[in-house]
Amino acid sequence: MNLKLIFSFALGILILFSHSFASEPPTNGPPQKLVHHWQYITFPWTLPDGKQCPSFLCGYDENNGLGLRLEILGIMPEFFKTNVITARLYRADGEIVEPTVEGKKILNYPISINTATRKAGIETPSQVMTFFPWDTNALEESWIEVTMGPERYWVEIPYGFDRNPADPLPPSFPGGPPRFISAMKSLTDHDHVVRWQTVHYDLGVIQNGWRLSLIQSNSVDAESEVVLYRDDVKIGIATSWATDSPATAVRVLDASGTILGSRCTDVHIQDGGMERSNRYDIAHNGDDLRCWGQIEISVDNQTYRVVVPSSLYKYAHGHASAN
Repeated sequence: MNLKLIFSFALGILILFSHSFASEPPTNGPPQKLVHHWQYITFPWTLPDGKQCPSFLCGYDENNGLGLRLEILGIMPEFFKTNVITARLYRADGEIVEPTVEGKKILNYPISINTATRKAGIETPSQVMTFFPWDTNALEESWIEVTMGPERYWVEIPYGFDRNPADPLPPSFPGGPPRFISAMKSLTDHDHVVRWQTVHYDLGVIQNGWRLSLIQSNSVDAESEVVLYRDDVKIGIATSWATDSPATAVRVLDASGTILGSRCTDVHIQDGGMERSNRYDIAHNGDDLRCWGQIEISVDNQTYRVVVPSSLYKYAHGHASAN
């Protein structure tokens, strides 16, 4: 087994939160190549009917080139005594993709990151991981079919994410909202559609040593959550965030030249005053063009941009339907 893979796998969620991904520089800086540097995609813990399901997480590792990563969390160890997990990725053009060679090796190799309870003989939930090769993916949605015993989960990947983020951005095209694939036409009671919930972006260190991140969702209407973080509170250098200072704002720059405004709906401070979150509702833009836009975040007199596919902000482009 590749030691680098085992190390990455054992750290699990910790690795996801520790990675730093570059964003576009402040708009008053020099222009740079536009790259889609996302961090990870989250999915809900419960199904629409309220039933518990395994927890899924998708991401990629910028430096090792292993492909699209799928993590499955919350699996009790006894599951593996009589069951195996299978996973396949379905693309919109009908192609069915198996995990990579390394991904197949570790798919049924459970790891518990709670070393203390494992040594004490206490069974705690484990996680597994696998990888899929990147597609050229001209802004097309994809689905990951995960079979666990009698249950089958269809994990939704929004368009723009089944591609290597280091590659040039593919061109726009009039594809309209995403759709179910043909393999999902006859779902049974043992089939469960798992919608993506949020996509996380780390914009790194900004002015005053603060950190800036973006959490984007688009379940019905697109929503941006801007998160400011400071660690000088815990060492007594500064007081907690104020709700109105620094001032923040969000707008979307669509490939068509349209600028979508937003409205702040909530501000809250947490983590002992070190973190402030501002939520914004994005104005509607429901045309058929699938494209790359930019979300621009203003923090006082500085602005920062992150490249995103229109699946994250266009009305009705967030989730696929059967039609």
